[in-house]
Amino acid sequence: MTSNFSSLNIGLCRIDMIDMDRALSQIVAMRQKKCKGYVVTPNIDHLARLAGSRRSSSLQRVYVNASLSLCDSRILEFMLKLHGNRIPEVVTGSDLTARLFNDELNEKDSVYILGGSDEILMRIKNRYPRINITHHNPTMGFIRKPGEVDAIVAHIAEADPDYVFLAVGSPQQEILANLLQNTDEYRGVTLCIGASILFLAGAEKRAPNWMQQLRLEWLYRMSQNPSRLTIRYLKNALSLPAINRHLARNLQGTTL
Repeated sequence: MTSNFSSLNIGLCRIDMIDMDRALSQIVAMRQKKCKGYVVTPNIDHLARLAGSRRSSSLQRVYVNASLSLCDSRILEFMLKLHGNRIPEVVTGSDLTARLFNDELNEKDSVYILGGSDEILMRIKNRYPRINITHHNPTMGFIRKPGEVDAIVAHIAEADPDYVFLAVGSPQQEILANLLQNTDEYRGVTLCIGASILFLAGAEKRAPNWMQQLRLEWLYRMSQNPSRLTIRYLKNALSLPAINRHLARNLQGTTL
């Protein structure tokens, strides 16, 4: 489907110059017009991986091939601003997922959620009883098990959902989204949403709005789960100079 918005090439990936409302309209239009595709939401964690991975070129192609690439980071937004580029809006995966479930999806839509426990899915089904949801939780490290990956792709394609929400973390979900895109039998719209499913279920809370506005949501999340997130955020902080070098090389204040 032809896009009606510009994109910003930041070297490691691209950022589509689009706000939340237009992103929602684009996603719904993709499904209505039966144009399969997938949505990625790059943040600092993603860019740190793209900047430092030995597989960065192949992983970058996964992001380049996405139908939508939405900025999911106020820190990245600030870095882009320092290089003379203002994006319309930060569109987080958590907010995008919530808006889709609350405002767009209805009893006519079929949804497939990959990832999350049975308890989490029960909470979501109780909150959204009108939506037809199929769920599967893969094994740990499934992306390194070709047989399991093939089985997951086949099962999703057979279920023939309108929307697939991949909640299995990055880069597993982006790699799987690209595989689905290249599967002839699959016809849906895939969204890489990570931990958004926990917020949707009410199992975790978003940071207060004032912390989000001050670009401190990472601090709030780390305080809620220090054992899992402290090392990740430290590594991300150490990657900021490398990310900034990529931005400096690629941003000239113009869009594609």
